[in-house]
Amino acid sequence: MGMKTARLGLPLLLVSCVPIPPTVGDSSVLKVDEQQRAMVAASDVAGLEKLAHPNLRINAPGGRVLTRDQFLTNMRNGEIAAERFERTAEDVRISGTTAVVMGHEVFTPAAGSELARTFGSKPLQRRYTNVYVWNHHRWLWLARHANVVPQR
Repeated sequence: MGMKTARLGLPLLLVSCVPIPPTVGDSSVLKVDEQQRAMVAASDVAGLEKLAHPNLRINAPGGRVLTRDQFLTNMRNGEIAAERFERTAEDVRISGTTAVVMGHEVFTPAAGSELARTFGSKPLQRRYTNVYVWNHHRWLWLARHANVVPQR
């Protein structure tokens, strides 16, 4: 029985290790990064559910780590909500099946959201990192870190 299990698992392992095609590059990652931003700005929870990897983790600017389920719940109930959300990617790197996008963003939290209660409903200058993984011929959002840059 143990041998059957091992043989059945091997094809699944090989499928998940399929390399990224040479035609997939920085522009495809930047496109997905922009889609992720737009989904958050529009509170598109259905789109975010499709984009988010099951193991998504977010080191949020509110000072805590969110799981995929916690993030989606917070999006649904308005704890994470934007009046305005702009982003500028500054660097993209692809290594194997992992892509990292870093840059800055301006996020204006919606009144009543967690960030509005913490920082007020004013534009927040933030630094961000998003991590995507190539899985079944598409990019999935795996991890994020965002922090508010203190104004001097």
